[in-house]
Amino acid sequence: VNKFKKDITKDLEELEILIQNQEKEAIAQKAHYIKNSCLNVALDDICSLLQELETKSVSMEESLDLYKQIKQKIKAII
Repeated sequence: VNKFKKDITKDLEELEILIQNQEKEAIAQKAHYIKNSCLNVALDDICSLLQELETKSVSMEESLDLYKQIKQKIKAII
């Protein structure tokens, strides 16, 4: 669990930078990576948000909104 906390914090920071830089392909890849980490610790609701970020053609505004929801949910559990 401690490794998850450390890794997820770093991964979220990287995801935020990708969203700010509007790197859609890299956003999808990072969302997929984080989703797999969350699946390992049974965070299904967060996985659903990450799935949206990974697969939908969302605007940067929608990406940022999804990111904020993901970050808020993760902060609530770590």
